Amino acid sequence: MFLDNANEIIDEYFGLRTSFDIVICSGSWEMEVQVISRRRQLPILQYDDTKCVAMTDYRLQEIIIRYDTAKFGHYLHELIHGILSKNHSQQLREGLAWYFTLQLTEPYRYVRPSYPSWVDQLYVYPVKRLARIVGDGFLKDFALGKAFIHKNALPNDVQDLFLPEELFYATKRRYYR
Repeated sequence: MFLDNANEIIDEYFGLRTSFDIVICSGSWEMEVQVISRRRQLPILQYDDTKCVAMTDYRLQEIIIRYDTAKFGHYLHELIHGILSKNHSQQLREGLAWYFTLQLTEPYRYVRPSYPSWVDQLYVYPVKRLARIVGDGFLKDFALGKAFIHKNALPNDVQDLFLPEELFYATKRRYYR
């Protein structure tokens, strides 16, 4: 039911549905296996990523959700990931997914997924700033890959979202502590 409702909301707002496969895990052990099997050689993060409730694997085009703890907002957030342009950097996709998740759940805050405060600093605030500059309609087209932005004309915190993933995490390491 959550998948169908989230897909319907996304289809109404963006005009498309995700083509990613959905993997539903029934508990923590299954989710940990999914996370560990997909882990890449990134700098060591200061948080435990095996405790996540949901994630999107762009390489395999799969959305993985932990059924026993996921709220509706987790489904919505991950399905939004499934429609974003793959040409965007990982952190830009994450910021856009959080921004649109929060926009779409504004009237129903109780369905929002919980997230650590550093997500606001790294992703949400810069994308909100970008939305104020370009407008929500343009941002929606940009998120889907139908519009383009000259990133050099944007504020530094927004430009950081366009950096290669390794540089982004190297410059933002303080948020993970």
